[in-house]
Amino acid sequence: MKQLEYFVTAHNCGSLSKAAAKLFTTQPNVSRVIKLFEQELASPLFERTSKVLKLTAYGKSIYSYAENILKNVNLITDTNSISSNNNFSVATYPSNIMSWLLVELYQKNPDMILSHQQGTVEEITTQVSQGFSELGILYVSQNQLKVFRHIISHKKLKFIEIEKRGACIYVGHNNPLYNKTSISFEELLKLKFVRGLNNFFLWNTNWNKLMLLASLQPTVYTNSEHLLTNIILETDVVELGINMVSPSHKQYDIKNLKIEGEDAYLTFGYVIQQDHNLSHNAQELLKSLEKLLKP
Repeated sequence: MKQLEYFVTAHNCGSLSKAAAKLFTTQPNVSRVIKLFEQELASPLFERTSKVLKLTAYGKSIYSYAENILKNVNLITDTNSISSNNNFSVATYPSNIMSWLLVELYQKNPDMILSHQQGTVEEITTQVSQGFSELGILYVSQNQLKVFRHIISHKKLKFIEIEKRGACIYVGHNNPLYNKTSISFEELLKLKFVRGLNNFFLWNTNWNKLMLLASLQPTVYTNSEHLLTNIILETDVVELGINMVSPSHKQYDIKNLKIEGEDAYLTFGYVIQQDHNLSHNAQELLKSLEKLLKP
């Protein structure tokens, strides 16, 4: 844990001296711990040819894993210090809709201790299988569903389907397509896209034309919901996603356009551990989600 903490802090601070100050230790000690970490991994983590710390290719590949481990350790520590009677932990795909539903849930139960993680399908299922999250809310492509169920069964998880939804694109008022209600595939090929976290079970599909679209290089990659929303709102960049408008999209004047002539669907639902009985908070969240999906 110490090696991971020093590695992440050194990168975030950009220098060993700043990292040492933040960690309340000395620069030689930070350097020593990181070197030991590199020796154990048999690969350098930082380039040492400049004054500013830069991650090596290997360092970049493991940074997010190290950061997530430290976050989970903090969750364990925090959970140990509070009563578990009214805790609720959930993992979801990155979504304004889910954030609004969680806010509503908290407003109904302000004494609740809420823990929320977001990520890819793989990260969500891992959170649930390891007990960090009670349930995981996600969606997968319809023809990856059988494979998905098989894989999560080995993690002792089950997937409960809520609703099937068609694919769409999200556009802002600066996009010339803004006043349309649907879009053809030919028009899609001419657009600029923003793409969030890589997600095998969402994008690795057999949707013929849509599979080709998913393989195109987006203009913007991000895991920031704020950047994703604002890039759609302020430019002509669009997002490919599920046909469901969140309250925040309505607030920011972002519309969803149905994709014409495509038999493409995403299956919306949640994963839980097998034989798990949902808590009251989990049931309330799912009721709100089902109401949104099936008004």
